[in-house]
Amino acid sequence: MTAVTDVKGVGEALAAALSANGFKTAEALAKAKPEDLVKVPRIGLARAAVLIAAAKDATASKPAARQVPARKPAARKPAARKPAARKPATRRPVARKTVAAAAAEKRAEEAAKKAAEEKAAADAAEAKARKKAKAKAKAEKAAKKRAEMEAAFSKAKDKVKAKSKKDKKSKKDTKKKDAGKKDSKKKDKKKDKKKAKK
Repeated sequence: MTAVTDVKGVGEALAAALSANGFKTAEALAKAKPEDLVKVPRIGLARAAVLIAAAKDATASKPAARQVPARKPAARKPAARKPAARKPATRRPVARKTVAAAAAEKRAEEAAKKAAEEKAAADAAEAKARKKAKAKAKAEKAAKKRAEMEAAFSKAKDKVKAKSKKDKKSKKDTKKKDAGKKDSKKKDKKKDKKKAKK
């Protein structure tokens, strides 16, 4: 088993975070998927891919390093340990890569965040437009209904006016007839009086 700290780009803090999420060995890290590693704090998709590749390199090179000391006599073991003592020196350039990878990851996260914000803004604008269109359609429907009601009211009003005119006319006609009858009665009376005098 290869320790997680033997993987390039993994320091003490990241090793603790990885082991807390179930990645205690380099082999487990090499078998992991980027989607699983994204769950670990401070690891994005870009960094996950880099760590998986580094873990695969560490697991591929580590067994070869172990086999060499096992075959050689015990007198040469200190020579085999020297590269292990130099490991911190080999990590320094990787730390620079990790900073670059972290910067790239940060840029990717910012771009994703910006894209999400733009999408949310577009969704909000679309919802607002839909709401506005719905309100406009409702207003148009209300205006149409109002126009229909006004037309019906106007028609009813005209009908009432026409009826009242007709009623007035019929009353006038009736009055004229009555007046004509009265006049004819008066004339008849006058004629009767004249006849009576004769």
